[in-house]
Amino acid sequence: MSGSAATEFTSVQSQYEVQVAGDLERNEAEQKRIRAEIDALQGQLETLERDHALLLGVQRVFAEGARPGAVRGAKAPAKKSAKPSPKGGTAGKQPSLAQLLGTLLAAHGEPRSAAEISAELAADHPRRNSNVNVVRNALELLVAKSQAHRSKQNNSVFYTHAGRDAAPASD
Repeated sequence: MSGSAATEFTSVQSQYEVQVAGDLERNEAEQKRIRAEIDALQGQLETLERDHALLLGVQRVFAEGARPGAVRGAKAPAKKSAKPSPKGGTAGKQPSLAQLLGTLLAAHGEPRSAAEISAELAADHPRRNSNVNVVRNALELLVAKSQAHRSKQNNSVFYTHAGRDAAPASD
């Protein structure tokens, strides 16, 4: 009987070895699947975080636009600091709003609305006045100077950098 007991023990041991090997394979496959899910979720989280930052900028723009006198309050100090430079150069160390908007337009290949540009300006330069009306007026000045182009689609107005869009009609 000791011979059959040894054979039986070896048989049970080999069954356990096969089961453990199968369990290890399933465990490794599950780890791989979960890592792939984590990577996908991490990508989704990063996208949501970028969207959140953009939406906060848009919300800030809307909040500034809703405050009465928000445009006047922000314009008055800018006018005072611009008076000492009679040639109309950049006031202080900051680039002008027109320069910033030109840079933002040049950085994107597609037409953008004033609200989109205003939100990006708010995110990139939180201390600057990024009110949609102020941005729209500055964009219209760029259009008047042929530094930007305006296009209308339905009830929306979109702006592109003059260097990006060769519109022969805007000469």
